[in-house]
Amino acid sequence: MKLREFFSNKKKRKAMLRVFRMWQKRPHQVAPLSEEYQECRSCGTRYQGNYCPRCGQSAVIGRFSFKKAFLLFLDVWGVGNRGMFRTIRDLMLRPGYMIHDYLHGMQSAYFPPFKMFFLITAFSFLLDNGISWGIDERESRESAKVEISVGDNTKEDSVERQTTKFINILQNINKQNPAVFSFSLLILVSLPLYLFFMHAPRIHDLRYPEFIITLVYTSNVYSIYSIIGTLLHMKIFSMIAMLMVFVSLRQFSGHSKLRILGGIIAAILFAFFIVVAAACIYIFATK
Repeated sequence: MKLREFFSNKKKRKAMLRVFRMWQKRPHQVAPLSEEYQECRSCGTRYQGNYCPRCGQSAVIGRFSFKKAFLLFLDVWGVGNRGMFRTIRDLMLRPGYMIHDYLHGMQSAYFPPFKMFFLITAFSFLLDNGISWGIDERESRESAKVEISVGDNTKEDSVERQTTKFINILQNINKQNPAVFSFSLLILVSLPLYLFFMHAPRIHDLRYPEFIITLVYTSNVYSIYSIIGTLLHMKIFSMIAMLMVFVSLRQFSGHSKLRILGGIIAAILFAFFIVVAAACIYIFATK
């Protein structure tokens, strides 16, 4: 009903968009401090507040529910705490503002960026390739024969074949170590991008390590939408994922659309030239 009103009523649509934008810019609200005295069920300390100052246990301890059991199940992999779901929600709906809040001290409210990056990369790898139970002996023999034949003909390889081999090396690295490969590309792209964002309107003195964290979270935004598209088999989410990278950097920095677009294009060209230079070095070194 509300969705129908959103598209049919222009005034209500503007009002709802205004409320949504206000919510986007508003930082996460921490629960108010309880004024009642509590007695910790773990250590027996009597205190006033939401958490025990001695052992850190929450003052609200109820019976186990499906939600609590599910969070304990996720906690085995370290993803059931520190606002994992809140981080995913905010990265999908207010990514740039969330990153801004995180860098300005609101770190306990959100899931750590690097931990989230490697978890999402691992999940994407399993989603794309499935669970591998080992390499068949026949496949390993065939791959060994290919390696031997390639090694015998290295002297006769042309430039095109050497280029193909270099591309295959990059693809193998990406396949075997997707998280390391993605993070390396992230570092490569961050160098020229930092020059565009180091003096942004919303952040006047952005440090390079802080910008790395920004790009890691931005990469998480892209991965979340890409995973949703893979699960739903809808290619439109790939376009939304690329668009959200642009939205994330715009919300975070406050730069104009053209400046952000120029920075992204410059970063892509820089990464392309580095890869081409590495390919040329490989070709000349293996001649």
